[in-house]
Amino acid sequence: MEATRAKQIYQKFLEAKHPVLLLDDHIDGDSLGSCLAMADHLLSLGKTVRIYTTQPIPERYQFLPHLHLCSLDVSVLKDSSIDLIAFFDCSDVVFFKHIMDSLSTQPVIINIDHHTTNPLFGHYNYVVTHASATAAVLYSIFHQNNVTPSKHAANCLLTGLCFDTTSFTNDATDQQAFFIASELIKLGARPQQVVRSIIADRSISALRVWGVALERLRAHKTYGVVSTFITRADIETHGVSDEEVDGLANFLHFVSDAHTLFLLKETGDGGVKTSMRSTARDISKMAKLFGGGGHKKAAGFTIPNSYLSQDETGEWKVVFRTKAC
Repeated sequence: MEATRAKQIYQKFLEAKHPVLLLDDHIDGDSLGSCLAMADHLLSLGKTVRIYTTQPIPERYQFLPHLHLCSLDVSVLKDSSIDLIAFFDCSDVVFFKHIMDSLSTQPVIINIDHHTTNPLFGHYNYVVTHASATAAVLYSIFHQNNVTPSKHAANCLLTGLCFDTTSFTNDATDQQAFFIASELIKLGARPQQVVRSIIADRSISALRVWGVALERLRAHKTYGVVSTFITRADIETHGVSDEEVDGLANFLHFVSDAHTLFLLKETGDGGVKTSMRSTARDISKMAKLFGGGGHKKAAGFTIPNSYLSQDETGEWKVVFRTKAC
């Protein structure tokens, strides 16, 4: 069944004359790496490729190829010649609806993902929930169609694998992840460059923000939970971007005092983003209740129009913003 779907999807890419690849609001190493790997292959076939994104590409991914194809201009979606759009690592229905409302045509929709919360919104869906990363899913599509990724595409796919497995240390890591990584390295992927770029490179200011969050760590022993938070004031005081402090949730996943972590962070657009990690619970169910998504052991959601506030007892809580009359 998977082999049939892989061949169907690849055939649709071959037939497309004006494909657009999509990155959602939450760009990470897996979504970007997978998208760019497919872009690299389509370019090798002589196709014109465009990538639409609603957010700038984070600085740490500037080592990846073909970033010049990425556009923040929504007019990309207005082109009536678009005959295929492809989503990578996206389970966000709101984003999907936004894209569909922006289109001036009705192209073929390809959906490639590994999230358990993916709603299967494509005409052609290839969602493998046991895969360690969407990059692993795309590698499978390539493999089942006898496609050998270039060294550039291999580096993109390895970026996806490294990001979603936290460099092969979290629960998403399996035998297949190591096998794929080995094959990608044979093809020319550069693991040292990938790991340093997406995991290791941290500014002093970003680490200071991490330090503030570490000081706030609180254990809720009854529930086996630890929690902490980052405010906009923390971000602004230390002069860092949201991108620079990413990765803290994965780092705190190694805390031995609890099996579940909650990291709350005020966002630049007036909400509170909650990142969750767990070694014992299916936290994707909770994320879905709040309009988010993810995996059983790594998930998240955002509470819009809210902020973090300390009450008279010293407790920090999420407070909804009141609308002006």
